[in-house]
Amino acid sequence: MRKVNPSSTLKVLENAMMRKKKGIDITILAAGEPDFDTPDYIKECAKKAIESGKTKYTPVGGILELREEISKSLKREKGLDYSPEQILVSSGAKQSIFNILFTLVGKDDEVIIPIPYWVSYPEMVKLCDGKPVFVESKDDFHLNIDAIKRKINSRTKVIIINSPNNPTGIVYNKDEIFELSEIIKDKNIYVISDEIYDKLIYENVQNFSIAQIDWMKEKTFIINGVSKSYAMTGWRIGWAAGPKNEINAAKNIQSHTTSCPSSISQYASLCALKDDNAVIKMREKFEERRNFCIDFLNGIEGIKYPKPYGAFYFFIDISKYEKDSIKFCTELLEYNLAVIPGIEFGMDGFIRFSYASSIEEIEKGLQNLKKFIKR
Repeated sequence: MRKVNPSSTLKVLENAMMRKKKGIDITILAAGEPDFDTPDYIKECAKKAIESGKTKYTPVGGILELREEISKSLKREKGLDYSPEQILVSSGAKQSIFNILFTLVGKDDEVIIPIPYWVSYPEMVKLCDGKPVFVESKDDFHLNIDAIKRKINSRTKVIIINSPNNPTGIVYNKDEIFELSEIIKDKNIYVISDEIYDKLIYENVQNFSIAQIDWMKEKTFIINGVSKSYAMTGWRIGWAAGPKNEINAAKNIQSHTTSCPSSISQYASLCALKDDNAVIKMREKFEERRNFCIDFLNGIEGIKYPKPYGAFYFFIDISKYEKDSIKFCTELLEYNLAVIPGIEFGMDGFIRFSYASSIEEIEKGLQNLKKFIKR
């Protein structure tokens, strides 16, 4: 039996939902899911797909129209040229990441993962019989290039980076991305660049993709999808863009697992990518909530956090009050607030909360956090 740890995010949510079923008024700021409904124009496209009989299997890599639209968006937003054959559409960005890891990583191969990290990265590496190698980030949560360089050896196959970052909301800058590219320029090492939150960036900060560096495009897999930016988490559409041979190998793997993604979801996603007006409105709401959280948290003594410039999370240092983040979160449930322990992201003494909820819910949750800290 493979030893893969369960997601504590889901554990926390299960405990919170059990309390909710008992009639307890609990605020859940745990999951990374927008509270907005999927925009109507996207739902209408899904209905039309059903009514027109687009309910059969599709090509394994996704319908050509969607891959062409993804290609256009990569050109428009990043100046990158990818043919439809270099794009693999999957059942969510999580499957996209796993497909690429399963393609590249063999037994005892090493995958470098900066801390803090999204909870599923190391578990997916283990599922591929690889070894996750963790690297501390700088104090400001940006990439520690020297530390990454020290971890590179002959077994290193992949480096995973995530910007905008979950859980910190940090957006890596162009200089550090260039520095990373320099240390692997002449090495047979790939980069998986998880950019799922790249439409949710604030204060005019720019997200520079490592694939935009000439010598990195053929060594990089850009991961993205519609879940976060378009409020389509349940539609399960993500994609990987990368070198053609490796993408084709990943497609072969997918052909023996899920076959193709949902046909209806693909046509809905095709419509989504053609109109970003709804994304802009949601991003404005997220930024309003982020600013509210900053003002509130700055009024709580002893609370520290990196200012988030992307995604919809705060990663809060609670070590002044409790170094055991699981204990902190478990006890916090008694104050009717559910958040995620930092140990899930590789850093104890921290908690992550999501501001993908209404300001009323966020304020209620943060008031409960404040009461808990001051108890």
